[in-house]
Amino acid sequence: MVKRNKRKLTFSRGKKRPERKKAQVEETPAPLSGGIDPTKIRLAFLGIAIVLAFGGIFSRLWFLQVLAADDYRLLAKNNRVRTIRSEPPRGRILDRNRKVLVGSRFSLSVTIDRQVLTPGQRQRKVLDRLSRVLDVKSSDLRAELLDRAVSPYKPVPVANDVSEKDIAYIREHQQDFPGVKYDELPIRTYPQGKAAAHILGYVNEISESQLDDLYFENARPVYRPGDTVGQAGIELTYDKHLRGRPEIRRVIVNAANEVTSSHVIQREHPGEDLVLSLDLEVQQLTEKALADGIEAARVGGFNAPAGAAVVLDPRTGRLVAMASLPDYDPSILADGITQKEYDRLGNDTPENPDDDALLNRGLQAQRPPGSTFKVVTAGAAMQSGVATPYTVLPCPGSFRYREVTFNNWTLSDLGAMAFPESLEQSCDTFYYQLGADMEETFGEREPFQKYAKRIGFGDETGIDLPNEEEGIVPTRKWCDAISKETDGAICGEGWLPGFTVNMSTGQGSMIVTPLQMANTYAALANGGNIWEPQVAMRKTKPDPETGKTDVLREFEPQKASRLPLDPTEMSVIKSGLVDVISGDDGTARSAFEGFPLGRVPLAGKTGTAELSSSDTSLNDAWFVSYGPDADAPEYVISVYVEEAGHGGESAAPIARQIWEGITGVDRKTDEVSLATDSSG
Repeated sequence: MVKRNKRKLTFSRGKKRPERKKAQVEETPAPLSGGIDPTKIRLAFLGIAIVLAFGGIFSRLWFLQVLAADDYRLLAKNNRVRTIRSEPPRGRILDRNRKVLVGSRFSLSVTIDRQVLTPGQRQRKVLDRLSRVLDVKSSDLRAELLDRAVSPYKPVPVANDVSEKDIAYIREHQQDFPGVKYDELPIRTYPQGKAAAHILGYVNEISESQLDDLYFENARPVYRPGDTVGQAGIELTYDKHLRGRPEIRRVIVNAANEVTSSHVIQREHPGEDLVLSLDLEVQQLTEKALADGIEAARVGGFNAPAGAAVVLDPRTGRLVAMASLPDYDPSILADGITQKEYDRLGNDTPENPDDDALLNRGLQAQRPPGSTFKVVTAGAAMQSGVATPYTVLPCPGSFRYREVTFNNWTLSDLGAMAFPESLEQSCDTFYYQLGADMEETFGEREPFQKYAKRIGFGDETGIDLPNEEEGIVPTRKWCDAISKETDGAICGEGWLPGFTVNMSTGQGSMIVTPLQMANTYAALANGGNIWEPQVAMRKTKPDPETGKTDVLREFEPQKASRLPLDPTEMSVIKSGLVDVISGDDGTARSAFEGFPLGRVPLAGKTGTAELSSSDTSLNDAWFVSYGPDADAPEYVISVYVEEAGHGGESAAPIARQIWEGITGVDRKTDEVSLATDSSG
């Protein structure tokens, strides 16, 4: 192969460039062996490179303009088209007399888009400017922005009820407030204050777990991230009726994110109104009576940290009132709440449920019922056959079963008695004997426990409120399982026959809710029907043309079952309940001293749940009653107060105050005027 000579051109200062000889200029390189011209090779490679380059360009253009054209058209469209959902005002919640319990209004609110105003120096400057305009602390705005549980799908409201003047300033100086907007947002209102807060519930943004829940997943219209939904109470149970249908608009925006046109593709439909069986007047007097009673118990030296009162209509199972303390103001949840504010309601001390204000103790408190449960023991004994309506048993100061001694509330021997007297005087040893007889006669067949479950204990009552607790009916199977789970902390090494004896007076692991006790006494009062308690009565909608209210749906209570007792068996139990209040030896007689029982006959039962064998101040106080006509009652009232001593001492006075309010009894004049009708 011939090597081509390379020439290096050099230049030096002060010297002339040498002239090329003509022969050198005209000189041509020698061809490669085989006759291939190297210049042609270079040109060929250059041509190939050009063809490949243009081929790549044309291929990319083909992909962009043909294959991916639809995708990029969609991206371009989305850059200028927005779909906006505007939540409608939720339906109102009304009491049985159509008094507004929960309403809605629109608030002019300032919002911040966190995707535009991201954390950093610019955010701090904007919040400082905004705080001066709104006359609030920038730290408060930052807390709303950071702590608020609002999804990234919508702007965060940081200030409500903002004046038109402030909004105008923000709009005129929009360049100083990037990401800051304003909107009219629906906010829940509570014209009755705290009244019925636990029943009504509250609303907040839907959570990820709720989006996966079947209740929300299958609803129409579809729930979206960022939607406001009920989180508790009636607001949650009937959310799909109260929420309405959102307005959906498609808007076109320019490069500055300004709306240039708008088109409504789905019109807004406000939520439907819901009428409840609650009577606001009875609800308020029940709440006041409970608060007064707890305060009186505290003055008397008891802790009395919490309590509840339930008022049912035994004829229909409808809920008339339900009070729970401690309570909360639902208005603080109306426009959002920070985690710190939420913790103040009791969430920051989960080890101490007594201060949990969000807990509806009417259907979530699980406590031993004490002697109020003796009506269940009496029914189970007669239904199982170990007793009849005419059974007479002694009432000694103590009862020994196997190797355990069970004491009466008094060490005195009260003599032989039948069912009415045993309830009037609340003889524990009478019922210990019944429990022992059922345990010895039937053993593992457990007729006592089966009877309790049959009439609703150990299960939800079916009320149309969320998160109801079931309570516990202790059985052999349950006791053995819980013993293993707790390493013997509960039930020791397993079931013992004495547990049935203890259960006969509503002690030990027999756990109920105040609503369950109210429902059981309602069944006694109405002749045996066990209802599924009902809060909602009807769904309505105003007719703008006629000005009237259209009833869209009636919510009817459902019967769950019946007491398996005949009229005679129920009669002896009810007779004893009358004597508890009006009898000479009745355990609630002193609490109703001076009450006109001759004109307003009542029946009831006291209960004391012994939570400590050494400190009686830790006992829970119970009282369940019905009236105002013991033969045809309209109301059942169930009251319990935690750590408040004896039922006749702390719970019965609360019930009396409620009865006085319902019947219109004036303590000074002793006059009676029925204040309300619960039939709805």
